[in-house]
Amino acid sequence: MFDVFLDYLKRLIKSRLFPITIIYIVLFFIIIQELFTLQIVQGPTIVEESELKYTKNREVKSTRGNIYDRKGKLLASNVLTYSVVMEDSTKIASNAQKNEIIHRMIQIIEKNGDTLDTEFYIRLNENGEFEFTINGSDLTRFKKNVFAYVLDDNGEIPKEYPSETAKDVYEFLKNGTGNAYTRMFEISDEYSTEESLKIMGVRYALFLNFPKYVQITVASNVSDTTVAAINESSADLLGVEVEQQTHRVYEDSLYFSHIIGYTGLISADQLEAMNVENEYYDSTDVVGKAGLEKKYENILGGAKGSETVSVNTAGKVVEVLERSDPVAGSDIYLTIDSDLQRSSYHILEKRIAGILLDKIVPDLNYGSKGESASDITIPIYEVYNALINNNIIDINHFNNKDASSLEKKTYSEYQTEMKDVFKQLDTLLSINNTVTNDKSGDMEEFLDYFYSVVNKNLILSDNIAKDDVFLNDYKNDKISLSRLLEHALASNWIDLSKLGVGTEYYSADELYQKLISYTEDLLKKDDKFNKKIYRKLVFSYKLSGTEICLLLFDQGVLEYKEGDIAKLTNSVKSPYDFIKEKITSLEITPAMLALEPCSGSVVITDVNTGDVLALVTYPSYDNNKFANKINSAYYKQVSNDKTSPMLNRPVSEKTAPGSTFKMVTAFAALEEGATTPSEKIRDLGEFTKIDPAAKCHIYPSSHGLVNIVDALKVSCNYFFYEMGWRLSINNGKFDQQLGLSKLDKYATYFGLNQPSGIELNESEPEISSEDSVRSSIGQGSNDYTPAQLSRYITTLANHGTCFNLTLIDRTVSKDGTVMDNKATIDHKLTDFQKSTWDNVWEGMYSVVNVPGGSVYTTFRDFGVTVAGKTGTAQISKVNPNNALFVSFAPYDKPEISVTVVIPRGYTSHNAAELAKDIYKIYFNLDDAQAILDNNAALPEDSNAGAAIE
Repeated sequence: MFDVFLDYLKRLIKSRLFPITIIYIVLFFIIIQELFTLQIVQGPTIVEESELKYTKNREVKSTRGNIYDRKGKLLASNVLTYSVVMEDSTKIASNAQKNEIIHRMIQIIEKNGDTLDTEFYIRLNENGEFEFTINGSDLTRFKKNVFAYVLDDNGEIPKEYPSETAKDVYEFLKNGTGNAYTRMFEISDEYSTEESLKIMGVRYALFLNFPKYVQITVASNVSDTTVAAINESSADLLGVEVEQQTHRVYEDSLYFSHIIGYTGLISADQLEAMNVENEYYDSTDVVGKAGLEKKYENILGGAKGSETVSVNTAGKVVEVLERSDPVAGSDIYLTIDSDLQRSSYHILEKRIAGILLDKIVPDLNYGSKGESASDITIPIYEVYNALINNNIIDINHFNNKDASSLEKKTYSEYQTEMKDVFKQLDTLLSINNTVTNDKSGDMEEFLDYFYSVVNKNLILSDNIAKDDVFLNDYKNDKISLSRLLEHALASNWIDLSKLGVGTEYYSADELYQKLISYTEDLLKKDDKFNKKIYRKLVFSYKLSGTEICLLLFDQGVLEYKEGDIAKLTNSVKSPYDFIKEKITSLEITPAMLALEPCSGSVVITDVNTGDVLALVTYPSYDNNKFANKINSAYYKQVSNDKTSPMLNRPVSEKTAPGSTFKMVTAFAALEEGATTPSEKIRDLGEFTKIDPAAKCHIYPSSHGLVNIVDALKVSCNYFFYEMGWRLSINNGKFDQQLGLSKLDKYATYFGLNQPSGIELNESEPEISSEDSVRSSIGQGSNDYTPAQLSRYITTLANHGTCFNLTLIDRTVSKDGTVMDNKATIDHKLTDFQKSTWDNVWEGMYSVVNVPGGSVYTTFRDFGVTVAGKTGTAQISKVNPNNALFVSFAPYDKPEISVTVVIPRGYTSHNAAELAKDIYKIYFNLDDAQAILDNNAALPEDSNAGAAIE
């Protein structure tokens, strides 16, 4: 047996394969040895070396400070959420790969119900055309950012790069060449236009981002399903991660949104402005965008930290090597009493609703509209129309697949009416038609709107002579619109490129018809024009009040109630009664109707400290839908809301002060010797020393003989006209500028020459510079915000300390350091005679507490003594007057001032009644809580529409 094996071995050794076999065996053992060395002996070292491939520095965001009210109630805070972030990874080899990664990421985000944060300023409109979403300097900046690689030495876009239209910019980003070495995004045609725009939005954010290794937030506050899906696909999504971030949350946002504001991703303009002194911010930072969030960014924002991290070859962080922790922002405590703020908001809404209820009538009677502002009424048909006009009823839903039968019927009626309107337009706009707009009956508003659309979209204004006879004749209703449009074409006013006119020849008639057809196509897609057609349906009774009410149920505006629907359908309840019932219950609010009035302001101030206790604007908006990322649908809703809910009325909306200014004139008259406390002047009704003559508000009646206290008590215009006259006398001659300068001086004493001091963007006040006589009663060009009037009445209430009002009580850092913030004193009035103060105060006391006073009946037997002054500012004869009331209480030892302004509020009685409700709440009088029920509050005085100055 052994011999056999030995023979086999000898033959094998002699074989030609033997050396090769030996070589392979040796190599195999060498490989085994090397693998053992690499994996077992040197394995940990090699892994460490591979994972420490490179390091990078990155910032660590700080946590934003909270905001509280004066009592410590939380108003703004942060919650931890997950965000999808992306880095412009160098591991991505090509544009195609990057676009595919972004597309896949977007699909995951949207599939799970989340939305993108990235802002891009090109979109497809409803006609499928590209359009910019910004304009002006923002658009210029956007274009220069897009074409950054090709800008000339002057920083301008070269002519060889088309950039005029949104499509031009889209095409450049999609396929353009940045420079000799750089292509733009190279987005494949395999993606749809909508997909390309979304990819482009993320690419643009990465393109702008600097430094490049800093991650951008693609989607914030995403769901757990999105988090899981992104993590599961991480191997295919280079540069994409899920990160824990903070999300700003606002409590009771409706009441505080205008004060607090909101946060959001820093804009290019903000980034440039905030980095002027120090390159601290980058394009990924979330900062304050409005309100106190913006004003106190440096306090709330804290300080960023930084860290040095180890990153492996896959771009993943494997170790934090060094870290400097961020410093959290300080907390801010406001002077605002949140309970008082909330109550005042509801009172404001209830009182405005009550004014509407008092003025709505069941027919087409407009009352004194056009003749006097004092007793204008609101036909119920205006209410029906308002529900459509302010987008409460969505006309665009009428032709949807899921539209109700009533919605479809309404849409059918609209189509019939639209055809009729265009038929009449074609007749009125036929060549050589001579019917002027004012002679066209109910088509006048359609013709006016037709011209406005032509003017906006087609007319080249630079080609129009300022003194063009045809244009002036048209504006004066001397020629027809068709004649003007013929002239516009002949005079090269019209941008023919928009009409599709190339090098072909067209006759004048053909061009005219192209102009008409183009404009009509625009009108058919124009919501404002379509609403005019619905208005025509309402006022011609083709769309009934009952149908309008039922549409509110069909579209979910009102809670579905079978009983209400049955009463309407069976005519048991009239639509007029139904609408008034819903306004009474505030199921339909003034903000929804956007009629007059629909808005208001309240400012409540501690007269001894200058602390603002309430700064209320109605209507309001939900700043949670603007924080972190803007809800585009909600933004569109509030942008189209005719009540302008984002306007911070107490600091932005100016009004003539009306008779609330008379205390300034009283001080000027007494201190300058224009009158004495005992002098009585007979009210002659009409002040004829000036031309045109000025009338007292009760003319042709008269207040008789009045002194300065009486004049304030009954708000006698004639008395104060005389004061304005006397203040203007210089050596026996009337000197307008002298009188104005004296009124200016005393208005300045009471702080009316500058903003109130409140830490928000505020409109500049305007002390009158015209007509010293009428300026003495708050007319002329006097114009102030409610906050400025609050500062004025506060200075009156505390006997001359003019505070810079404040919203900030204190700030508290995270280590507990407290920094108190007290309202600063701008100046003190120490030189006025005691008798002057006494007489003005007595006059304000008499307004409220003495029979015959302007609002005596409102405050009679009230539980606290209030001093105040009414004011009514006339706007026109077709709009109700603005209603004002400035006041303080208690009279013997003032604590607070209350300033109320209701634009188009008819009469100052309405403002005074609102202030009375606020005093009930503040001083917790017997029936205080009853006024906070959920029903509108009707005017208490049956003569609420009477003239009160």
